[in-house]
Amino acid sequence: MRRAATIALVAAVRHRVELRRRRDHPQLGLAVFLGAAVGTLFVVGSLPIPYYEAFWPEPGAFHYGTLVADEPDRVLVRAREIAAIALVVIAGLAGLSATTSEDWDSPPVELLTAVPLPTAILGVLGDELLESSWFVVPVAVAGSLAFAAGTGQPVVLVGVLFGSLVIVATGLVIGTAIGIGTRAAIRGSPRLYRSRNAVGFVALFVTFVGLVASRTAGGALARTPLGWYGDLLLVTTAGVDATLAYGVVATVASGVSLAAALAVVVVSARVLWFAEVDHDHDHSHERERDDRSHTSATETNGVDTESTASTATDSSVQSPLETTLGHVLSRPTMAVTRATWRRIRRSPNALVFVVLPFAIVGPATANVAIQWPQLVPVLVTLYAAAAVGLGTTLNPIGNERIALPAILTTPTGRRSVLRGHAVAALVPGVPTAVTVAIVAGSVTGYSVGQLAALVVVAVALTVGGVGVSLGIGSFLPNLKGPTAASLSPPELYAMVGYLFAMSLLSTPAFAGFAAIGSGNANPSELPTLPIYGPAFAVVVTVLLAGSVGFAGYRYAARTLDRYEAGGE
Repeated sequence: MRRAATIALVAAVRHRVELRRRRDHPQLGLAVFLGAAVGTLFVVGSLPIPYYEAFWPEPGAFHYGTLVADEPDRVLVRAREIAAIALVVIAGLAGLSATTSEDWDSPPVELLTAVPLPTAILGVLGDELLESSWFVVPVAVAGSLAFAAGTGQPVVLVGVLFGSLVIVATGLVIGTAIGIGTRAAIRGSPRLYRSRNAVGFVALFVTFVGLVASRTAGGALARTPLGWYGDLLLVTTAGVDATLAYGVVATVASGVSLAAALAVVVVSARVLWFAEVDHDHDHSHERERDDRSHTSATETNGVDTESTASTATDSSVQSPLETTLGHVLSRPTMAVTRATWRRIRRSPNALVFVVLPFAIVGPATANVAIQWPQLVPVLVTLYAAAAVGLGTTLNPIGNERIALPAILTTPTGRRSVLRGHAVAALVPGVPTAVTVAIVAGSVTGYSVGQLAALVVVAVALTVGGVGVSLGIGSFLPNLKGPTAASLSPPELYAMVGYLFAMSLLSTPAFAGFAAIGSGNANPSELPTLPIYGPAFAVVVTVLLAGSVGFAGYRYAARTLDRYEAGGE
C-alpha cells in the first residue's frame, strides 16, 4: 500500500510540473482541449438542441440511447463495434505516445536516488497515463452521459461509465506497454531505434485509417473477444440482451492484461534506461562533419548550422537546380534552402507527417467519387497542397534551434531562415501540386478552363499553405531532435491545427467546383452555385489563401523577433 502511494505521488508531482509548463505555454492546453472537444463531438453525436442538430447531424451515443427501447439488438451490435474500435484506437494512440516519448530515453536521476527502480518506472508510467487521459477520459465520460440521457434510465450510467473507464484504462496501459516494449526490442539496432519516430507515426497513420474505416472494421472487431467489452457497457441497460458472462470475462481479462502490461513496462524501461548501446556509432563521422559545419557557419554569417561550410566545400557537387536558384536567391536564403534539403535526406522521419492526411483523404475520396465526382480533383489537389506544408515549414524554429543565437544576431538571419524553408518546400511542392491537379482534373473530365482554374487553386493553396505552416509551426515549435543538426518532426498539435486551417482555406474551392455539372440533373442534391463557380473558387481561394498565408508568414517573423527580444 505504501508503495502504491509513492507511485501515485511520483506520478502526481511529475504531472503537476507538466501542467505548470502548459500554463506557461497556453497553446499546448488549447491543443489538448480542441483534441478532446473533437473526440467528444464524434462520440456524443447529434443532440436535440436548436441549431446544434443541423450543425452536427451524425448519430452518436445519444442517438443510440434513444433506440434502446425500439431497437435493442441494433444498439448491442453497435456497442460491440464501438467498444472494440475504441480499445484498438486508444491502445494505438498510447503506443504512439510511448514510442516517441522522451521520458524513456534516460533514467530520472532524482527519482532513482530516492525510490526503488520499479517504483520510479511505474511513477513515470503514471505520469504518461495521466497525460494521455486528458484526451480520452473526457470523451468517455461525455459519451456515457449522452447515452444514459438518451435512454432516460439513470441506472444505465453505472454500467456504461464503468465499462468506458475499463476500456480506457486497458487501452492506455496495454498500448503504452506495446510502445515501450517495441522500443526495448529495437534498442540493440541503432538504425531502427533512430527510426522509432517514423515507426510511431506509421502507427498513428494506421490508427487514422482505422478511424475513417471504422464502419467496415468495426464489424470484424466486434466478432472477436474485443466485442465483449460492448456487453460490459450495457450490463445495466434494461431491454438490451447483453451477455453478463461476456462482461465479466472482459473485466477479468483487463485485470490480467494490466498486470502483464505493467510487468512488460518495468522490464522494458529497465532495458531502455540502462542498456549500454551506442546509437551514434554508425553516424560518428556525420556528426563530426555537422559540428565542423556549425562552427564554420557561426563564424561566418550565422545563417545556418551547416550552410556556409556546405557552400564553400560542396559547390562542386551542386545540382543544376541549386545552381539556378543560387543566381536568383540571396546567398543566405540559398544556404538555408540547400541545408534543409540535405537535412531531409538525413532525417526523413521529420517528413512522415506528409503522408498522414492520406489516411483521411483516401477513404473520403472513395465516398466522394460515388456521390460528387466533380469534387474529387479538388479533394486530391487539397491533399497535395496540404502535404507540402506538412514538412519542414511546420517547424522552422525547431529546425534551426542550434543556430538561433547566431541567426538572431545577423541582420538578414530571420528573413533568410523563413524564406529558405519556404523555398525548400515550394520548389518541389508547387510542380507536384500542379501535376496532381492536372491529372486528377483530366481524369474526371474537366474542360480546359476548369483545369486552368484548378491549377490556380492548387498554386494558391500550396503557396498560402506554406505561409500558414510557418505561422502555426512558429506557434507550436518542437525544439528537440535526434541530433543537433537534424530536422525535428513537427508537433502533432501543429499538424492538426494546420490541416484544420487548410480545410477552411479550401472551402471556397469546394463550393465553386460543386457548380460543375449544375446544368444537369443533380441526384445527389449537392448544393451548387451558378456555372461560373470555378471562377468564384479561383478568386476567393487566391484572396483567402494569400491573405492568411501572408499573415502566417508575418506571425512567424514576429515570433523570431520575440525570440531575439525576450529569449523565448
